[in-house]
Amino acid sequence: MTKNPHFKLSVVYPQAFPLSREEDLVSDLARLSEFSAINSIELTTIIDSEIRREATEILHSSFAEVIFLAGLPSFKRQAFLNTSGAERERAVEYIKSLIEEANDLGASAFLVVSGPDVEIADRQESSRNLLTSLIELSEFMKINFPHISLRLEHTDRDVHRKQLIGPISESLVLIQGVAEAGYKLELNLDLSHILQLGEQVSSTLELAKAHCSHFHFSNCILKDKLSNLYGDAHLPFGYPGSEVAVNELTQTFRDLYSFGYLAPSRETTLGLEVVPLPNQDPWATLGVAIDVLNNAKTKAF
Repeated sequence: MTKNPHFKLSVVYPQAFPLSREEDLVSDLARLSEFSAINSIELTTIIDSEIRREATEILHSSFAEVIFLAGLPSFKRQAFLNTSGAERERAVEYIKSLIEEANDLGASAFLVVSGPDVEIADRQESSRNLLTSLIELSEFMKINFPHISLRLEHTDRDVHRKQLIGPISESLVLIQGVAEAGYKLELNLDLSHILQLGEQVSSTLELAKAHCSHFHFSNCILKDKLSNLYGDAHLPFGYPGSEVAVNELTQTFRDLYSFGYLAPSRETTLGLEVVPLPNQDPWATLGVAIDVLNNAKTKAF
């Protein structure tokens, strides 16, 4: 029997077009809407109110799903949810303002990150602070925006981004803590981050299957620490010396299917997170990434 994987395909806009100016956003979205393979979009804060208004019109009319990424602006503002005291309260209030913007854009999901890693002796306290922040945000969203799901994006701890969360086991502890407070926290998994954490893709997907409906396909270099693309650079698939090419994508598709992520009864989003190399055309890079992913899907099914 032929397998029929079911998912939405998104593009992580800030990564796909790292040099685009905010004034390019509207035309970029219009062009992205013409890609038949893409029906979801992941983007971040839009400062200019008029550009935001025009972008919202395109988002509502041309994409089945909008996912808001809070990681980039929170790092620019040094608004970290795992800090303490007044700094944590400031971070929570800033993230709340981004949630309001996400609602205006029609987002159905909102991604946060944990904040920077700390000394081992301080990790337990930092995790408690993060849990408190996540519960406060969950309460705010349940009251004001119950249609938006809160998601935690894990990342590496000691390779590149060096954030607190982190390992799948600790991600699941946070999810359980939020659940005990009466709220739901989902997990966004990333292929590159799993590899940077030194964890197994298949076992991570199995452990997270009840809590994850959003997975990023991405690549990294781990073996050559002297490479200027070492770590979480999200370089194109199959780049020499990198970790992810067609075979790895094919196996990941099979794992996603095996653990039920791609069943018709589920709404799973698979995001392409590929950054163009210096001096490469981002549109050509995106087109190649889609072709590579389609090739892997064909091989898997």
